[in-house]
Amino acid sequence: MILTPMNIFKITSLASVLLFASCQSKSQNGNAQATASTENIDKNQVTWNPSIDDALAQAKASGKLLFVECYSPTCPVCQSIEPFFKKPEVATKYNSSFINYKLDVGNAEQVKFLNARNIYLPSFPQFLFFDGDGKIVHQAEVTPDSKTIVAAAETAQNTEKRASNFKNRYDKGDRTLDLLVQLAAYARLTKDTTLAVTTAEEVFKIYPKDQLNSETSWKLTKKCVTDMENGFAVHWFNNVATAAAFEKKDGHAGNENNILGGIIQSSLYSKRGQNYGTAKLNLVKKYMNLTGAGQYIENVTWEFDVKALIREGKPEQALVIGERIAAKFSTNGQSLVYIARVFNDYYPNKNYAPKASAWLNKAKSLLKEDQYLAEYYFESAKLNQKTGDIAKAKADAQQARNLASKAQVDLTKFSALIEKL
Repeated sequence: MILTPMNIFKITSLASVLLFASCQSKSQNGNAQATASTENIDKNQVTWNPSIDDALAQAKASGKLLFVECYSPTCPVCQSIEPFFKKPEVATKYNSSFINYKLDVGNAEQVKFLNARNIYLPSFPQFLFFDGDGKIVHQAEVTPDSKTIVAAAETAQNTEKRASNFKNRYDKGDRTLDLLVQLAAYARLTKDTTLAVTTAEEVFKIYPKDQLNSETSWKLTKKCVTDMENGFAVHWFNNVATAAAFEKKDGHAGNENNILGGIIQSSLYSKRGQNYGTAKLNLVKKYMNLTGAGQYIENVTWEFDVKALIREGKPEQALVIGERIAAKFSTNGQSLVYIARVFNDYYPNKNYAPKASAWLNKAKSLLKEDQYLAEYYFESAKLNQKTGDIAKAKADAQQARNLASKAQVDLTKFSALIEKL
């Protein structure tokens, strides 16, 4: 996409809407639903179904979309939107067009609806719209005013404008700033990691680099970025104080560390993060220090460090890390078994065996429950297999399966090890 004067104008105007950025189409072209008669609906306040299952069933039966407001009772922004659900224009639109449900993000039982659909909420409130089969079709973030709340509803009904069509527009060559921003945010919400990373990179490519330190840039980062290698992320990791000033101004002092920490986490625990080398992991550590998480570095990165060093042909250095972590968690049996597991699975030879044997011996004295003892014997069997003591490996593997059966856990891996031996 060529950065034209119009695109520059769009970028500068984003500052006023990115806090609650959403598609705000007023067009009804391609409207997927016929709006119900407004004669018999409550026009004074939005009607909320108390059950998400009933709401979804009603949506399917009526041919309407299910609207789910994801909110928190302690969220000031959520509370600022609440009065607008009692505005006649909002109540009329939502009661005539949707089956409505309020989802408390702090209620684990209610959040199961989102988890079952692989939906991640980077922030709230979020306006989510689903078809009668429970498939998400639109996401919107709104400002506390009737206009944007109604506009979100209209966009959700528009099959061309709604979020589920963003990817189709992108595939056809649409690279407008608005689409890229919204697609990156939607991909993040629906956990399409590859698409989220790709589109956020495209946003950075067209963004004026002389505006990187602006509040708009920071808000774009909050909305779109999940990868620490994205240019926006790189800039803000090195300008944390400026981001902190923006957050403090908005009444969220310290939130910059949450945002940047989330980017580190989503990067490190992604598929690409599993293959980070030591150089990239050193960058992770640098960023953790810059965002106030330096005290957690070793606990977070030790396993990544071990695997990276082994891949890079430095297993002895990996074993030094293993010894240090085992000493740190010497009173935690489950942790010691897990450390042994990492070395059982990745160490290229049996030179680690004396250390791992000591870790497991220590762990055994600390473990009491059958399910954890099953894991101990499972790793002990693997270790004995590595050292060539097949008879002891078979005995441990059988004991592991016996304990796992007693604890009523999945026996698949235990049975597979016995067959392998």
